[in-house]
Amino acid sequence: MPTFQRGHTTIAYTDTGAPEGREDAPVILFAHGLLFSGWMFQHQIEHLRGDYRCVTIDFRGQGNSPRALGGYDMDTLTVDVTELLRHLQIPVVNFVGLSMGGFVGIRLAARRPEIVHTLTLVDTAATAEEPANRSKYKLLSKIYRVAGIGPVRSKVAPIMLAPENVDAPWVDEWLAMVDRTDRAGLVKAIESVADRDPCEDEAVRIIAPTLIMVGESDAATPEVKSRRLEELIATTRFHTISGAGHSSTMENPDEVNTILSAFLSEYNA
Repeated sequence: MPTFQRGHTTIAYTDTGAPEGREDAPVILFAHGLLFSGWMFQHQIEHLRGDYRCVTIDFRGQGNSPRALGGYDMDTLTVDVTELLRHLQIPVVNFVGLSMGGFVGIRLAARRPEIVHTLTLVDTAATAEEPANRSKYKLLSKIYRVAGIGPVRSKVAPIMLAPENVDAPWVDEWLAMVDRTDRAGLVKAIESVADRDPCEDEAVRIIAPTLIMVGESDAATPEVKSRRLEELIATTRFHTISGAGHSSTMENPDEVNTILSAFLSEYNA
């Protein structure tokens, strides 16, 4: 997997390149949720790569990006995205962010509107984490750091997945990836998400056309939080994804693909 350097930090990414014969094809930047990597957009990339150049980023300490010395906060991750785009000489993107990726997308779209052509926010929110969740996530992360994912699987899966998906075939592959991740780096990422600042004041400045999707059984960021985004952002479309929890792109990829394709086609004709 290719990487680029931002100071002392190594950040991994993927890039399909432009479709054959379409060097000017629009670009989609996919930004993953906590405990995942660009891997969680595999179905969307397969569906869209014939018409779009598809790029993913693995945030610090997750996926194929190694542990960083510091800077796991949402502001730093937002700059990481802009630096990746500079590295790839990409001036503008259709940004798709899930959960943590959405926290970054909101900030990027508000602060650098010239970069974000469209914004898709999946299973995410502009609010700070609830205090009870913050404590729970930090406790689980401490157990994970000592013992790995096994002892906390039964607690993590219901947060990340709809009940009917906790034993889906791909879940073991995902959790094996989590278990191979540098634990210290991932714990820092978890803590930064848990302690993130709200960004509602930034969401109201977003001018990019915005698609909002949320799993109907999302326990981590329930629909009411996505509805709040709909209130804050001027131009939005809202969809609830059936049979999905907090990881909609993997839980119901067909529905996500249909909705996302239609939205992107409208603004990238």
